[in-house]
Amino acid sequence: GMRMNIIILDGSVMTSRERAYKHIARELRFPEYFGKNLDALYDLLTDLYVNEDTIVILTNCRKMKKSLGEYGDKLIDVFANASEEKGFIFIVKE
Repeated sequence: GMRMNIIILDGSVMTSRERAYKHIARELRFPEYFGKNLDALYDLLTDLYVNEDTIVILTNCRKMKKSLGEYGDKLIDVFANASEEKGFIFIVKE
């Protein structure tokens, strides 16, 4: 049967852009060359690192937005757009 791969991202540790990308890269097992910007994030999310059997859950979203402001919304948009493109499930929790 299908084995779902569940990845939980914790918004409360995303207190800066640098920390956000470090956390995302670790949880999603991105390669060393990951560019730590929105375009690079989109590229890897639509590449081999996430597939249709993956569920990505962003927890503590409100805390992340408090830390990152508008950039937090941009990160969420990238995940949402990539999930449509690639077919994985993306869930945001307050």
